[in-house]
Amino acid sequence: MLKFTPVLGILVLIGSVVQVVLGYQVAGEAGNLVAVHILIGIIGLVLVAAFAAIAFKVRSATVYSKITMTVLALIVLVQVVTGFQLLSGAETLVLSHQANAFLIVILSLLTGGITFLSSKRHGQLKT
Repeated sequence: MLKFTPVLGILVLIGSVVQVVLGYQVAGEAGNLVAVHILIGIIGLVLVAAFAAIAFKVRSATVYSKITMTVLALIVLVQVVTGFQLLSGAETLVLSHQANAFLIVILSLLTGGITFLSSKRHGQLKT
């Protein structure tokens, strides 16, 4: 299960970067990408929830990784909710949706770093 964790973390990071790019494309009137943006967002929520569940199941996970994964999961959930509110016409949420997107990328990087250092410290990652 531990070898799957870095792959899942990389998927979350790449997905969040792709989402930022797609989000700006959608905001720039590329309406045909909205469905793709929604789909990746929902898949991302599932991946982050799985990543958080793994962090709580693995004994070697540090308290820091558990906290960052929980915060990341909550922020992704808020991101999905605000995205659906934007679709409903709540234009005042655009700035917070964009800020959350960058926060998700930063937290994904932070979580990846914590996971890497934790696994290296516990000798589970061969370099």
